[in-house]
Amino acid sequence: MLSCNLLSLPLGYSPRAMRRIVLALLLIIVACGDDAVSTTAPAAASPFPEGAFAFAASENLGVGEERLLVAVADVAGARLPSPTIPVTISVWPEGDEASAQAVAGTFTWVIPEVSGLYRATFEFDQPGTWIVRLTPDGAEPLETFPVTVHADHPVPAVGEAAPQSDTPTADDAPLAEISTDPEPDPRFYTLSIAEAVSNGRPTVIVFATPKFCQTAVCGPTLDLVKEIVADHPDVDFVHVEIYTNLDDAQNLELVPAVLEWGLTSEPWVFVVDAAGIVVARFEGVVAPEEIAAALSGS
Repeated sequence: MLSCNLLSLPLGYSPRAMRRIVLALLLIIVACGDDAVSTTAPAAASPFPEGAFAFAASENLGVGEERLLVAVADVAGARLPSPTIPVTISVWPEGDEASAQAVAGTFTWVIPEVSGLYRATFEFDQPGTWIVRLTPDGAEPLETFPVTVHADHPVPAVGEAAPQSDTPTADDAPLAEISTDPEPDPRFYTLSIAEAVSNGRPTVIVFATPKFCQTAVCGPTLDLVKEIVADHPDVDFVHVEIYTNLDDAQNLELVPAVLEWGLTSEPWVFVVDAAGIVVARFEGVVAPEEIAAALSGS
């Protein structure tokens, strides 16, 4: 085995001999590999804190094209704001990493300047368990995690007719009885779903319960949708509260529309075109630009 301990050279060698010795030493250095000089750059440190982990922030995935939300949290479980950290999200059916799809994640604020997550759209071509990996650019990936892709998705799919649910409006009851939004926009309570999806105008429907949300993103999502109302005067906006009996937290009941739309989580945002057909659906937080893009195609 070659030794990589380089001895000092004694004086008295001729220039020609010195050149031969230097050349031999260079060959020894190359042969020593990592023990002497490494040409492989070390992996960059993760831009996330030690112990950070990724997890799914959307749970209702079905076969077909689906939008996946991925959050990153620290060891204490606090979600991390990281709009300046580029990442790649990869997914593959369990046991078949060779077929992995990789997409650059787009950062989306949940609560501006406080917390956010990444989104990416994939084609899930089979039901079952899929593996998800989030990799910060130039660094080691975070630990993988599984998601379930369902063969039958109960939520209205893109291309299906929107259920014509009879939801309450401001004509039926005071806003405090039909919404837990602390600052409700009256424009969201002028029409029922049934009226909105059958009047020949595009509609944005938000299922959310800001006060009783299990995911803590209902209020922020509704606020994000409220931001774009003024930019779309030709679009109807409808907020559907998830529960009734809002003044009795111990006896909340799901509103019929939640069951009619097959929802098992909140919030959800749907974009319906002028013909009453669902053209986009978003589970969890949605960026205003996503809704605007869906409306531009409706």
